[in-house]
Amino acid sequence: MKKVEPRFGSIYKAVEEKSAKAEFLKDTATQITLNGILDNQPLYVKIDEGTVEVAPYEYINAPFYIDADAEVFAAVLSKEKDFYAALAQGSITVNGDAGEAALFIHSMFG
Repeated sequence: MKKVEPRFGSIYKAVEEKSAKAEFLKDTATQITLNGILDNQPLYVKIDEGTVEVAPYEYINAPFYIDADAEVFAAVLSKEKDFYAALAQGSITVNGDAGEAALFIHSMFG
């Protein structure tokens, strides 16, 4: 995958590409909020019967939410940084249903 820039369009496209290639174990949805230089830009990823939808909107009542520093999330998508390392460092946080989040994160970043 080419380098993902810490801009909304670049991250959005990378999430679309990565989620289209991932094999999700169950239907779910999440909102990813990009902080820092993008100041709370949301996008959602929804998996429904194996079909993935990514859209630049908030997802109210998602089972879990991912908040990420835009620069760090771009580095994760570029494979320059490990998702779990960013989580441990607090640059990415996950709130909500831990089981669904773990399955999603494993499918996308594992």
